[in-house]
Amino acid sequence: MAFPKGEPCTTKLKREARQYWERTNHFDWLVMGFTAEESRRSDNFRMTERTNLLTPLIDLKISKQRCFEIIQKAGIRLPISYHNGLPNANCIGCPKAGSPNYWAAVKKNYPDIFQQRLELAERLGVKLLHVRGERLSLTMLDSIQYRRLEMGIPQDEQLSFDCGLFCEENF
Repeated sequence: MAFPKGEPCTTKLKREARQYWERTNHFDWLVMGFTAEESRRSDNFRMTERTNLLTPLIDLKISKQRCFEIIQKAGIRLPISYHNGLPNANCIGCPKAGSPNYWAAVKKNYPDIFQQRLELAERLGVKLLHVRGERLSLTMLDSIQYRRLEMGIPQDEQLSFDCGLFCEENF
């Protein structure tokens, strides 16, 4: 369900779609929406994919949070997944999301999806939670959340992931 070098969905739905567009269209520059926090990702992209990359959000030091503010000020509502505590508006229940906070938000707001992921992960023997370098089963979520509180780790501390072109986890 989760792969060490990114998910097949990212390859098919993002990378290959972009590469197809690049092969069938002429362009001088590729403009991508990497935010100010993603300079490492944009540098990696320049090294591995394209040198003709423009990154206006990085250049203007616009963070993801600032993007949200700009969008909301324009009267555009953010996707509901953000309001439900998810760090991205990606597929809900993404198997590469290892954060207990992420899975707690999925369990609370999308219990059917959580249950589907839990059952499939158990059937395949996959441990989707990542806690301090250890992989744990989704069945451990409630006890992990309890342990986090016991250890003084705030519930809202976000151990996030980013489902961009590189499908990377950020700890």
